[in-house]
Amino acid sequence: MRTPTRRTVTTAAAGLTGLCAAVLVPTVAAPEAAAHPGPEPHGWVETAWLTGYSLEDNSPAGTRATSSGRKAGGTGTYDDPITLAVGYEGGDEFPVGSVFYVPLVRAYFVVEDRCGACSEPRSLADYTVDLWVGSDPDSSCMYAITGAHTVVRSPDPGWAVVPRWDELGGDCRLFGETPTPA
Repeated sequence: MRTPTRRTVTTAAAGLTGLCAAVLVPTVAAPEAAAHPGPEPHGWVETAWLTGYSLEDNSPAGTRATSSGRKAGGTGTYDDPITLAVGYEGGDEFPVGSVFYVPLVRAYFVVEDRCGACSEPRSLADYTVDLWVGSDPDSSCMYAITGAHTVVRSPDPGWAVVPRWDELGGDCRLFGETPTPA
């Protein structure tokens, strides 16, 4: 079990800072508006080995077929997450319908497919996930995202999203590792 390496995203530090300011300097006025409305979104922040798969290397090649029977795709919003494949060796650690948020591409993903190579352990990450990139004939997006990166497992809505109308293969902008509220 990898529990010791996991941490939840909370606003505890901000709350403590505000409490200390209120106690130590009671004459300081509260800011007029918060940085973003409501509480910050939550989820398990972990490290995953990201890879990508495309129309060109899907099985069967040239199709959007998934092992769940759904067609691969999505725009990356919370309501329309992009397809993600996970390993299947040793059981269903992440069953179909499990949701992830990937700060590197600022998009939500949902498990809808299985990946044979995703079952291989990686020493730099808790697990491997394979992101659907759509059409990527030169594999440039798949190469750009491959590596150990931050993910948020079982995320709430409210993380910053850049919708992908042409999927990642057509818009492979990268944003770094920090989960950012919308």
